[in-house]
Amino acid sequence: MEIFTLEVSFPYSEEDVPWVRIIEVTECFTLSQLHNYIQEIVAFDDDHLHEFYLGKNPRNKSGAIPENVKLNEIYPITGLKLYYLFDFGDCWLFQIKKSRKRLAAEAKVKYPRIIKSTGVNPEQYPGYEE
Repeated sequence: MEIFTLEVSFPYSEEDVPWVRIIEVTECFTLSQLHNYIQEIVAFDDDHLHEFYLGKNPRNKSGAIPENVKLNEIYPITGLKLYYLFDFGDCWLFQIKKSRKRLAAEAKVKYPRIIKSTGVNPEQYPGYEE
């Protein structure tokens, strides 16, 4: 089984350290599983609508991709990028890039896993007081 190395990032202000997580997932990982994993690594409450879509840039949207689609059914993509939009009100927009490097699954490794991390997780509800 092939392992996909994905760079998950989102836009940030220039004074912030970029938020990036490099993850490894199996090629048969679905978009639903990717949604759940991103929610876990960014430590958000999974309480809003979301969608995945392809586009040349974040505003050039080709339409939502069904969540049961596997990554190996999307990649390789040419000329487009994969985006994950969480919370249509606050618009947490993540860009997902796949490395061209081909890896085989290692028997003793549990996937998915984070292999590199930069930046501090954002607050899902900044300024919100209980």
